[in-house]
Parts: sequence; structure tokens; C-alpha cells
Amino acid sequence: MSLTATYTPEDNKLRLYADSRLPRDLYDRVKAAGFRWAPKQELFVAPTWTPAREDFLLDLCEEIGDEDYSTTERAADRAERFGDYRDRRAGEAHAQADRFEAGPSAFGHQSQRRAERQARRHDRHRSRAVGQWGKAEYWQARTEGVIRHALYKELPSVRARRIKTLEAERRKWEREEAEALDTRRSWFAVAPLTHKVARLLANYAGLSFYRRYPLAEFPRAAPVSTYEGDIGVWSALGDTPEEAIITPAYARLMVGRGCVRAVRHARRWLAHLDNRLGYERAMQAAAGGTVADKTGPEKGGAVKCWASPAFGRGWAIVQKVNRVSVTVLDTWGNGGRDFTRTIPFDKLAGVMTRAEVDAARAAGRLDMHGERGFILRDTPAPQPEPAPAPLPFRRSESGSLILDARSIREAREEQEPEAAAAFAGGALFATD
Repeated sequence: MSLTATYTPEDNKLRLYADSRLPRDLYDRVKAAGFRWAPKQELFVAPTWTPAREDFLLDLCEEIGDEDYSTTERAADRAERFGDYRDRRAGEAHAQADRFEAGPSAFGHQSQRRAERQARRHDRHRSRAVGQWGKAEYWQARTEGVIRHALYKELPSVRARRIKTLEAERRKWEREEAEALDTRRSWFAVAPLTHKVARLLANYAGLSFYRRYPLAEFPRAAPVSTYEGDIGVWSALGDTPEEAIITPAYARLMVGRGCVRAVRHARRWLAHLDNRLGYERAMQAAAGGTVADKTGPEKGGAVKCWASPAFGRGWAIVQKVNRVSVTVLDTWGNGGRDFTRTIPFDKLAGVMTRAEVDAARAAGRLDMHGERGFILRDTPAPQPEPAPAPLPFRRSESGSLILDARSIREAREEQEPEAAAAFAGGALFATD
């Protein structure tokens, strides 16, 4: 029997291929290690990488190779398989619908029971057709979901959030490593190690280690506790030296070995996360990066995000640029004061530099929404027409127009129809 192990950095999964059926004992070991059988792919797959699973595959296969079958190809095959399911269900629905249409609209027979049975059979054809149509629509939605998910995983913004998660996980394991080193340093910095000091270290010095102390390995009698379950170092040392299961020297040796194991475990995780981060960053650079990577946000510029004016259709003015986010103004829309929001770089849909905002403002393309942001127009806003100059006449109480004598010629030249007609009809009274 040939066994092959592979790892895919795209989905962080370990896979085990076997050319024949596994023996029962080996199958139980594989299942206990966290692997599950994927019947359509004909392989065992673990949902995530762990040091224990890697050690298991190395012990089983001696090496772990790269997966030749990419997640994109796997998603394409899955979509094709779901498409086949959809076509099959649609064909069955057509067949049942044709059988229903071919049946008579009314059933008559010498036997009433037989006529009712035929009518029920006819109705079942309709129900089955409707059911198969529903299944075809379900597999259509599943096919679209597979394609949509595969494309979503490749988005630069999604990859940027994945990198952020990996960086946070790496910081966690760095803290684990530092805590283990500090705990070991604290235990080995004290000399001589008395029972009281050992109890203080077990209670306050970093990591705690739990294990069982069976009577066969640690024989003891009253007043020492005979409990054989998991207990910590502090409990194993007892309240007094006479009630202790282990000595302070043994406790220091056990804690030192546990810290070494913790450091090695943390460093394996750190090496794995460094490889994943290198892969994700290389793929991000090949894709061109996020919008913020292409054009860095700056104070006084603008960004497009979900908090932008007009329900995200506009641009929000950047108030402050942080290390991994920008600060913009937002409002509840109830007339209250504006407040600040912090938007991560990977949530930005567009970025405008300060120079671009100033240029658009000079061109008259900004429809401002207070200090929060603006709507960017494709063309400059239309300029308001200037107010007409006041006419050089007034109406009398009788409704006649009274025009200054000096403005008669100007009124005619400016083609004021009402004034010209009234003057021509003698309804104007010139005044000095």
C-alpha cells in the first residue's frame, strides 16, 4: 500500500492519499489524528495544519509534498459536479412534467377505486416534477456559491484580512514563547530553592503545568493526598513539606522540561506562520495589493467606504491616517453632531489623494456634505444664473408704470416689452 501526504498553503490543509483501502487499525489512527475521508476526492483531509498532524504524516509517509491540485481547480471540479447534479434533476423534472401533460384531464372508469388511483398517480407526476425543479434550483445555487466563494477568497481585501489574522496569531505564539522562557528563567534563578519559594513560583511565575501522580510511581500515605487525577505543581507541593507529593527540586526539573517543550511547540508554529505569511504576501504583491496599497491614504484626502456620505456612494474626508486604518467623520442622520469612525485599510473601496480632492474642488465637481465628505460629480455643478438687475420703473396705485425719463431709452434698448408697450400707449409718466 502506497501513502502520499501533501500540504496546500492556500487553504492550510493536510491531505493523505492512499491507493487502497486502509487497514482498520491504521484507519482508526488516521481518524484520531483529525483526518476525515472525502469520498468525492478519494482522500483523507485535515481541516487545518497542526504540529501533531504534521508529525503523524511524517511518521506515516516520511515526507510531505506540495499539493499539485490547487484550490481553484478543486472549486472548478466541484462546480462542475454540482452542475451535473442540476442538469440531472432538471431532466427528471422535464420527464415528470411531460408525463403529467400526457395524462388525461379527467378520469373515468367502471371502478371508482381504479379511477381514483389513476388520478392520484397523475397528481404524483406533478408533485415529482415540482420537487425535481426545486432540487435543480438548489444545485444551481450551490454551483453559483462555489464559484462566488472561490473568487471571494482571491480578493486582495480578503487576502489582506487573512494576513492580518496570521500576524495576530504569530504575535500570540511569540507571547507564548516569551512566557515559557520567563517561567524557566524564574525557576532556575533561585538558589537555594526552598519549599516556600517553590510554592510562590508555582503560584505566580508564568505557566502552570498539570499532570497525574499515580501511586505506583509516587508512593505516599496520609497526610499526603492520594488523589491520582490531574493536579498542578502548586497542589503537588502541598501546604507543607510533609504533605508534598514532589520535592522542590523535582518541581523545578518538571517545570524546566515543560518550558522547553512549550518553547519548541511555539517555535514550530512561528516557523509555519512565517511560511504562510511569506506565501500570502507574495500572492498579494502579485495581485497588485489592496486599494490602500496602490494609493496610500493621506490626511485631507478622501476614501470611499461604507461610512461615506449617501450610504457609501460618496467619499469621506480623511481626518487622520493610522497604522492600519483611517479616521473619518460619520453621523447618525438625526441632526446630532458628527463623530469619528475608524475604517481599516482592507475595508476601503477607493482612495483619493489630497491633490486629487483639491483639483476636483477647484473644478467645481464636489457636492459637499458638511465636513464629513462629498459626492464627486462627473461634470462641474451648473452655475446659478445671476439675478436680473432691478427695472428702472415702479407701479402707481392705479397700476400704471412710472419710469424715470433718463431710463426710457435704456428700457427700449433692453427690449423690455411691458415697459416699451406702456410707453408707446401713453401709460408711462416720466419723472425727473
